[in-house]
Amino acid sequence: MSELVREIVEVNAFVGGDEENPVLAVEAEGLTPTAGWSQVRLEPHVYITPPDDGVQDFDLVGDRPAGASPEPGAADALTPVEAAWEGPLEDWLIGVRIHAVDNMIEDEVFEPWDEEGDDESEAA
Repeated sequence: MSELVREIVEVNAFVGGDEENPVLAVEAEGLTPTAGWSQVRLEPHVYITPPDDGVQDFDLVGDRPAGASPEPGAADALTPVEAAWEGPLEDWLIGVRIHAVDNMIEDEVFEPWDEEGDDESEAA
C-alpha cells in the first residue's frame, strides 16, 4: 500500500517539450523513514475545477518495504529517494506543491499574471 514519504527535501518544476506541445516536468527529492521503499513516485491531485491559487498539488508516495513497521524504531534511518513526473501543462498553472508527512514545498513555474504590471511594461 502506498503512503506519503516522511519529508520533501527539494522540488524543481519547469516547462519542457516544445512550443507546440509544452509539458510540465516536476522532480522531487525526499526522505523515507526506512530503507527499501519501492515505486516512489509523484501522484498529481485531480481537480474537477482548477484551483483558485493556480497550484497543482502532488503527493510524493512510495511503498514501504514488507515487514517494516510504520512505527518508528531504533533501526530506522532516513533514506533519500527521488521521483519525477511529466504531463500536460494546464493553462491555469503557475506552480506546484509537493506534500509529504512532515512538510510540503512549493515551486513557482510562472510568475502570477499581474494585469497592471503588463500594462506598464507595454507602455515603456
